[in-house]
This record gives sequence, C-alpha cells and structure tokens, in this order.
Amino acid sequence: MGESVPTDDGTGVVEPEQVLLEELRARKLAVLSDHRRVPPPMAGLCRNADLLVHEATLTKEDGVDKIKIRGHNTAENAGMFGGDMGCEVVALNHFVSAAVSEDAIETLLAEARRGNRNRSQIISSYDFMEVWIPRGGFNFYNLPLNSSKDKGK
Repeated sequence: MGESVPTDDGTGVVEPEQVLLEELRARKLAVLSDHRRVPPPMAGLCRNADLLVHEATLTKEDGVDKIKIRGHNTAENAGMFGGDMGCEVVALNHFVSAAVSEDAIETLLAEARRGNRNRSQIISSYDFMEVWIPRGGFNFYNLPLNSSKDKGK
C-alpha cells in the first residue's frame, strides 16, 4: 500500500511504512427496529457488524401469535440473529413499558444469551446510551486472562 516518494530536497526517499498507519477495517453498525422478519438483503447488511442494535419488545413467553400481530421480535430471536450474522455485540432495545425493571431486563438478557449461544456479547441499551467501537472493531478474544482481579486480589 502506498508508494515511495522523493524528499523535497531530493536527497532521500520517504517510504510508505514511514508515514502510513496500519490499515484497519471500517467499523460497522446495524440497527433493526420494529420488525418480525428480516429480509435476506437486509440480513446481509448486518453480517459481521461490530454492533447490532436489535429490538427485544417481546419475550418467548408472549408467543408466536403476539409476535405476528404486533410485528415485533423477541429477545431470543435478537440473540439468535446476532449470533447467526456474526455480530460482535448485540444491544437489545425497544422494550415494552412492562420490561423496564431490572428483573425484566435481566430476563430479556438471559433469553437473548440463550438464543445467541455465546457467539456475541449481549447488552441492554437505554436512551442516549453511547457505545464506543474501537478502531478495527472489538476483539474480545485477546483479553488477558488470570489478571489480579480474576485471582481475587
């Protein structure tokens, strides 16, 4: 990547590796709201997103009929979709008013994690929440293990 160029005074050459940064892939964000099914072209746009914001209006207990009538999705489906699409983080949003208690949110998170099968990080969102996506995307696989915090020190 890049090419060598002569210095202004003609006495040397500047090589690309002297001035260019490591090439990083772009950050990718996908948002799915108020839907029951995701058309394949839209699903393709979500593939390998660093962050997928996905509605979790209903729970599995609400049943298929309620899902069809309301045109919303469940936390379990959100987790499953995020995992199937290779998303690093799935942020649940668009909760019904009954699901704003801490216990209700924990239930939604547990349901999404079951559907995801540990393929993504699952978080709940809130109004005006900010999520920082690092340059080059998340890398949860190179976290240090056995830190002093892990050893109870």
